[in-house]
Amino acid sequence: SASAKPNIELLDIKGITLIEAAVEKQYDSKRLKNVCRQEGFPLSKYIKSKSQVENAIKNGRVFVNGLAAFDTGRFLKENDIVSLVKEEHNQAADDNNDEVAKNASVIKFVQEIPSTQTRGLSIVIANKPVGVRCVGSFASTTLEMKTQKHFACSRGVERLFCRPLTKLDTGCHGLCALAISPKEMDEKLESLRICYDFTVLVHGRVPETWKTGIYAKIPTNGVRQWKRRKTDTAGAEDNDSSITVSRSELGLESAVFIKPLDMLSISGVEQQEEQCISTLIARSRHDDGRLANVIPYILRKLGYPVVNDRFAKREYSCLPRKMKNVLKQKICIGCYSLDIEFEHVTQTVATEVHKRTQCEFWRTLER
Repeated sequence: SASAKPNIELLDIKGITLIEAAVEKQYDSKRLKNVCRQEGFPLSKYIKSKSQVENAIKNGRVFVNGLAAFDTGRFLKENDIVSLVKEEHNQAADDNNDEVAKNASVIKFVQEIPSTQTRGLSIVIANKPVGVRCVGSFASTTLEMKTQKHFACSRGVERLFCRPLTKLDTGCHGLCALAISPKEMDEKLESLRICYDFTVLVHGRVPETWKTGIYAKIPTNGVRQWKRRKTDTAGAEDNDSSITVSRSELGLESAVFIKPLDMLSISGVEQQEEQCISTLIARSRHDDGRLANVIPYILRKLGYPVVNDRFAKREYSCLPRKMKNVLKQKICIGCYSLDIEFEHVTQTVATEVHKRTQCEFWRTLER
């Protein structure tokens, strides 16, 4: 009957697994590439993403009614038999290795903090390299999907929910927090608070008044918004360059604490004045937007743009050539320490600060 589960057969032939499934009525007249990865279709257990489906079809590992199907857009009919040929060793681990090979760096899982109140719930801290997106189930290479796959394999479960808690930009390196659970999670974990410590390399010599640290209020127009406001005041907000700065303590939920760590004078290009760069620490609990965007925005408005910020091309052009050769278009900001308060227990998770954010590294390069 139409309501019955589709037939599925697994045939083992000399190390090759053949998975066969019948097309139900609900998938009638649907395209092959879409049906194979639908959650209710048995083959989706083995090919979960669009790219995996397309690769399997193009490599001749997908058959319809016993014939190889090379057309990803082929329409299926009810009771068609779809088969997938998959070698036993080419499982999730090999898929993960293929994904890692595509990236210059590898995601490292630094720490797992299990919940003492909710069974199976954990906060995972991952060290994300540049070039990896935090959020998204559209590709198997995002941090969200890699974390889900890694811990599903380590726990020996087929289904695991993962929700990124940190929205660290693709071009930013550092620590990210994610929640994993065998059950769907609430939009916000009430028992969780995170304080982010960013290390930043900026153009310029910061004032002496910053020596003990300052607080910069996060403006509403500094938070990345995906939908433009269709109001007459939107343009005025975008042009407002004022940032409220205070030496008195402000709440880190709506402000960034900025403190200089080091400063270096460097020789720029010919016929240019001597250039200065400074290493700063920026700390905040603000979590409504991407801090890796908000912090450069604030520093840019204060007159100290982040090195390699795309809005600071003029400052970048004044840097010496050997410094540019090392930077290689990577913005000099990263999140390297997290203070995590989870279920009334606070702990600090830290990793090594990248050398390109450190004045000391550029000082040795000058010698």
